[in-house]
Amino acid sequence: MFDLQAESRNNINFLHLTGDVLLPDVVEFHQRINACLSASNVQQVVLDLSQAGRMDKAGLGVLINLCFQLQGRGRRLVLLNPAPHVAQLLKDAQIDGFFPTCEREEELKGYIPDVTG
Repeated sequence: MFDLQAESRNNINFLHLTGDVLLPDVVEFHQRINACLSASNVQQVVLDLSQAGRMDKAGLGVLINLCFQLQGRGRRLVLLNPAPHVAQLLKDAQIDGFFPTCEREEELKGYIPDVTG
């Protein structure tokens, strides 16, 4: 089970994920992310994974889909501080360089110019 909280700052939607995103959760995870994004005039998306629980390849598939969806709109998805097991999942799937990733919020400025620390 997971929780997803959204916070908007300067046309950036910060999504904070806590808990597990596994195969049984992916439909709800996808729906909740889309609801967060459609509820605001989002320019960029930062997904905070510091408190993420377990994630499997199905959950990762949702993130890849989201990345392509945003790119199609000229927007970007940046992963913030992936929990060690999520970072390992990215590495095991051999896509650890696919997503722009930052360890700290201050590093976001390199990817999203209008972010304020």
